[in-house]
Amino acid sequence: MKLSTSLPADLQWNEQQAFVLLDGATLSDLPQRVKNLSPGSNSVALYDCSSFNSLRDISPLLVAVQQPDEPLVQFYLEHAHEEWGVLLFGSSSTHDVAQHLRKLLTVELPEGLPVFLRLADAAVARILFGSGDQRLFGPLSCVVTADGVEADWQRHQTRLAECPDLPTPYRLSAEQNSALEHADRRRVLLELDAHLLRFFPERQHGATVAERWPMLEQLEADAGALGLSCQSELFYYANVMASLDGTSLDQHPHIHRLLHTPSLQSPGERVALAADLAHQWAIQRGRP
Repeated sequence: MKLSTSLPADLQWNEQQAFVLLDGATLSDLPQRVKNLSPGSNSVALYDCSSFNSLRDISPLLVAVQQPDEPLVQFYLEHAHEEWGVLLFGSSSTHDVAQHLRKLLTVELPEGLPVFLRLADAAVARILFGSGDQRLFGPLSCVVTADGVEADWQRHQTRLAECPDLPTPYRLSAEQNSALEHADRRRVLLELDAHLLRFFPERQHGATVAERWPMLEQLEADAGALGLSCQSELFYYANVMASLDGTSLDQHPHIHRLLHTPSLQSPGERVALAADLAHQWAIQRGRP
């Protein structure tokens, strides 16, 4: 079950210019996809500037759209639950909106250190434009994001007729930074959910991400208790548990020992071996 196929009502399609901002780091070959869906569309790669030229192949792409029934908007809508796009409205040109968004590609942490933002990530956009800082809107009047976990839409609108200038570099508040850290963790769990649905579809319970969310959080907590910290280690641990398909680790002493007994091998090396053993056990069990 996905987000409703209907966008929020009363969006300003006829009064203002609409844009979709798509994440080139998630969508492979994004410029060609956009060209196929919307030939002749007016688009700008946000990384098409001196600071990011080496990353242009994975650039977020800002594309002007006209109506919700056109192919590119429908493509975004069908995949909105994956949270790699944002819908924007404003009265300025594509160039002006891109110039404003480029000011937010690199921001400062509260202590002043620079950090990159993935602006096309719906969770990141939701945190920024929902923070109450009107300067972030610039030429935008409305930002619409999909929440794949809660399966709903959120709309953020400017409260000012003319937004104050955005300082560069923009410095995040402590609250924004904390929320963005939470969004990073949330993104990992969403990617874990997609991973498990791809490789272990028959072993996932719950029709929606929201229904599966407690299980994803429990996997993360259990992995953390074992000293597994990075995303790849979490994924290996999830592979172990999915391959064992509900059987107790006590029934698999070699795997139990790898996960719970410190050794000269790193936790990451041990969980990778455990995942391989669990996979072999699952294959053997599946033989006639």
